[in-house]
Amino acid sequence: MASELKHLLIPLLLITALLATPVFAKDTHNPLTEHEKTMAEIFYPGNAVSNIYHANLNPQWIRPDAFWYTDNCRDTTMFILVNTSQGTRKKIIDADRLSNALSSSTGKQISPSHMPIQNMEISDDEKTVQFSLHGTIYSCDLASYTLTKIPLPDEVKAGIPSPDNSWIAYVNDSNLWLYSKNTGKSSPLTTDGTQDYFYGKRSDTVRYPVSESRLNTPPVPYLSWSSDSSKIATFKVDQRNVSTLSLLQDAPGTGMRPVSYSYKYAFPGDPHVPGYEPVIIDLSSGTITPLKYRSQPEVSLMDNEKNVLQWWDETGNTTYSLFVERGEKTLRLLAADPYTGMVREIMNETGPSYIESTLEYGGDPNIRILSDGDIIWFSERDGWGHLYRYDSNGSLKNQVTKGPWVVRSILAVDEKNGHIYFTASGREGGNPYYQYLYRVQPDGNDLRLLTPGQADHAISLSPDLTCFIDAYSSADLPTTTVLRSMDGTLLMHLARADDSDLKRTGWSPAERFTVTARDGKTDIYGLMFRPTNFDRTKKYPVIDVVYPGPYNIITETSYPASLTWSSKIYWTCQMISELGYIVVTMDGLGTAYRSREFHDASYQNLADCGLPDHITGIKQLAARYPYIDISRVGIYGKSAGGFMAAQAMLTYPEFFKTGVAASGNHDCRLYGSFWGEKYEGYPVTDRYLEQVTALKALNLTGDLFLITGDMDDNVHPSMTMQLADALEKAGKKYDLMVFTNKNHDLNYDPYYLKTMMRFFLTNL
Repeated sequence: MASELKHLLIPLLLITALLATPVFAKDTHNPLTEHEKTMAEIFYPGNAVSNIYHANLNPQWIRPDAFWYTDNCRDTTMFILVNTSQGTRKKIIDADRLSNALSSSTGKQISPSHMPIQNMEISDDEKTVQFSLHGTIYSCDLASYTLTKIPLPDEVKAGIPSPDNSWIAYVNDSNLWLYSKNTGKSSPLTTDGTQDYFYGKRSDTVRYPVSESRLNTPPVPYLSWSSDSSKIATFKVDQRNVSTLSLLQDAPGTGMRPVSYSYKYAFPGDPHVPGYEPVIIDLSSGTITPLKYRSQPEVSLMDNEKNVLQWWDETGNTTYSLFVERGEKTLRLLAADPYTGMVREIMNETGPSYIESTLEYGGDPNIRILSDGDIIWFSERDGWGHLYRYDSNGSLKNQVTKGPWVVRSILAVDEKNGHIYFTASGREGGNPYYQYLYRVQPDGNDLRLLTPGQADHAISLSPDLTCFIDAYSSADLPTTTVLRSMDGTLLMHLARADDSDLKRTGWSPAERFTVTARDGKTDIYGLMFRPTNFDRTKKYPVIDVVYPGPYNIITETSYPASLTWSSKIYWTCQMISELGYIVVTMDGLGTAYRSREFHDASYQNLADCGLPDHITGIKQLAARYPYIDISRVGIYGKSAGGFMAAQAMLTYPEFFKTGVAASGNHDCRLYGSFWGEKYEGYPVTDRYLEQVTALKALNLTGDLFLITGDMDDNVHPSMTMQLADALEKAGKKYDLMVFTNKNHDLNYDPYYLKTMMRFFLTNL
């Protein structure tokens, strides 16, 4: 059946060869069959996703009444333009002609069904299209399919265009520059930036500068354009007094001598963390106006390439910004005059743990300033994430939303008709993570659900707020994409995902399950994966694939038809399952998107990781399904998941027998200040010792495999090495692999996956 799958991205022989080594066979586990090896290869994330069609349309609005989307079919790609006012759609690009033109230009065969093009933009007159392919920007005339290369330096490609599309602001070393699309020339906006005191980019702590240097990846500018394209709000970042970290590249590939990389990196509790000094740059005059307020210490809101701290009003005469103290227990809303630099504080909120402006980590704050000065503000003060309305002086007028559910994202405010459009989860019953679209009046009246059907809804609103695109699905329900009016009425069916090629292999989607948490009352949600040759008369060991958050969840809630983080984890779970395991994911107490009490279970308690919920949950599943062998439980995670896997092996050795801990932040005292100070608390005290895995090394009894990349500038390899050192001093047997020239993104490398799976096959 595997031969029916026509679009495998990783050659069949590669992973088959990787999995065929005799070390995989063990007396306690049957040797791999050809079926198991082949099926594991089929479910490599890129392979699996490439065999699901009509799922990810990626709609792009080009006018208030028009958008285009791509529809991936078995043998081609459809590029469709929809006119919402006329209710029509048409093919706008001929995929065969475009693929032929690209093949001729590049000298490589480009398939019409898999064109790896990115950042596609269609002109307003629909006569040309611009996109990037393998780092080159092309313009294509849609009448002749003539391709024109647009030469741009890499740093300009990484820049942010102005709203009128005349300029691109970009980072050049330590300064901001401006590229004119009309003249093709560049000029500096700032000139006094230095290596550790620079403009328009985030600090080394959150930017991963070693990877930027090694991979020739320019930084994305950290700035916000005014709506009239005349001014830029950004920061001058000061990391001069921040301490230094280093990485040693032992196998640089050029020459024999190792290469050392140093960068600035702040730990929790350090006396100096990166400071962000807000400035306004006027393009016409060249004036740089510092805002008269304290330097913003680096916090979790900077852990995102997009500048979510600063935004403009529609007139360009006021900037708004958030100011967050270290530890993130206080959040302030500021307004500034971009001409004088004068700043006033409008309001603030303080809480016993960290204050969130949104539940979406690094996302746009759920804060809106209305034209009459009223403020829509997000808060969890009543135990759930909701919206509140304040006047322009920061006095509360009313709570906008309320109840045992949470607002996820404000999508738009229609002031003309008096509606706030937002997504929320937990209100409709069933899975509390499914997002739905709602609208409500600012006074809290007339709350309406706009997306029927129990599913996870991904929404794209039209710019004029006359209609929206609704892509709805669940982990076991293929995506359906439709166009709806703003009251939720169905206007047009766009596509329904087709996963029949995968199902012909014998695969069926992972089973959704609910178990009860350690408290005996809270529902915990998860997925269970079985191999395609599942035999319920057999006994299967179980592997818990984990990530403790606290800022997100690991369990996929929508259909896994893309290469998002959670979707790739989904297919990794299926791939592992094909080797003869039951694989589960679940999200215990302390993770995101539930009540504040649920989330705060991890505050100053990172070592907990929700592991008691995982243990009781797996025991409940074993009682429910007799084919689960509760005596053979493994655990696997990467990054914070690697930390969780190590914590499991060292805290509950009687339950978890085998663990793989990859790229783990095994001691958050050695991770970024923005992380530890938020989730483990500030100031830093001996309380942090509860999460140090190395202090629990004596507890190891099972088989633990530690993995790190030697060039990981996100989670430094020293954390893995310090845990390894503690295990050696405790006289414990463990396995260790250091992947050369790999940073934090090693987790979908075929050799890495083979190594991880081989360890489980050998030991579980």
